[in-house]
Amino acid sequence: MFFLALALICILFLARSALILMGYLKSPIIHAFERYGETEPLYLPVVPLLFWAGMLSIALGAWAPGYLQLAFPLIGLGLLSILFAVFSYQNYETTIKWHYRFFRLPRWYHELRDRTTRYERRRIAYAWLRMPWRAQLIYNSDDRAFFIWADYIIMGTTMDEEDDLMQQANGASR
Repeated sequence: MFFLALALICILFLARSALILMGYLKSPIIHAFERYGETEPLYLPVVPLLFWAGMLSIALGAWAPGYLQLAFPLIGLGLLSILFAVFSYQNYETTIKWHYRFFRLPRWYHELRDRTTRYERRRIAYAWLRMPWRAQLIYNSDDRAFFIWADYIIMGTTMDEEDDLMQQANGASR
């Protein structure tokens, strides 16, 4: 019973990771934009996917042999997957180099990173936090609408910066 419950939990988190990878769940990535620090952490969607796939493999490997008569060692495959995920998490810099060379998903994330500065992405993250849940659901499923909304946030950010510069210039000239 324990392994069946663990398998169901793993399936839920695996589905969540798959939705993030396909671009249908934007909140976890956008929440990463609001962090402060010297460098902005890049989101690596394959690492949680590998971890939860490994956990599911271990849970099924411990539960299924009694029912399905599987000869394939699912527990060993699961441990290997979890080890690879932990290694990738511990060696962040090396993982980034190889991850983004071969695997550029979700596409909206990379397009947003290419189009915006860190300051603009942080503003997008704070606006996302204030957005109603239903609006987040709409923008999660429609990348075009999300980019239009993000462009409005970027324009508002630019207008705020210009207003601040104008006020500083007027204050200096007086």
